[in-house]
Amino acid sequence: MVRVVEGEGTDRIEAISDGVFAIVLTLLVLQFEVPTVPPAQADSQLPSQLLEFQSLLFSYLLSFFAVGLYWVIHQNIFQQIEHHDRILLYLNLLFLLTISFLPFPTELVGTYSTRLTWGLYATNFALVGVTMTATWWYAARRGFTTEEISTHDAWLISLRGLTAPAVFLFSMLVSVVSLNLAYWTPLLIVPLQVWWVRRYRSLQDEL
Repeated sequence: MVRVVEGEGTDRIEAISDGVFAIVLTLLVLQFEVPTVPPAQADSQLPSQLLEFQSLLFSYLLSFFAVGLYWVIHQNIFQQIEHHDRILLYLNLLFLLTISFLPFPTELVGTYSTRLTWGLYATNFALVGVTMTATWWYAARRGFTTEEISTHDAWLISLRGLTAPAVFLFSMLVSVVSLNLAYWTPLLIVPLQVWWVRRYRSLQDEL
């Protein structure tokens, strides 16, 4: 029987996670390369060359803010987790695996605007959300969270974690009708998150 090692605190988990987030946010910008044009023709050729970066810029900004949002979520979640075991370590590593892969589909979407590349991109982000939620749910089920987190709270937070994956998967369906519209579908995450916060507070007031 495999021994499940438990321990206090999550400092090392947060440290390696912060490192991975920092590397991913840095790698996202490396998809940009300075255009090569003759210096004498820079005024005439450079504007058109820069316009070709529109898709790359869009995918970069979307990924940067999405990864940044998951960094904030990860920080908030692990502020509520006081203990860990080996399984939680592996679940967090699985989450970091999905995060660290993001620069690749981000550059694909910025370079090739097709349903296939968007499908890969959306699937990657869906996996990020699912693995993050699984990490939280396991910690809550094992009783690794603070005393302030009830079973009801853990369930509501898990539902919130599945919002982004659901939106990204929905965007894949939208891409069948309109690829351009699919690119903007992730913006639905913002009002859905705002609605969830208000709903969560109202439920807390009723208890």
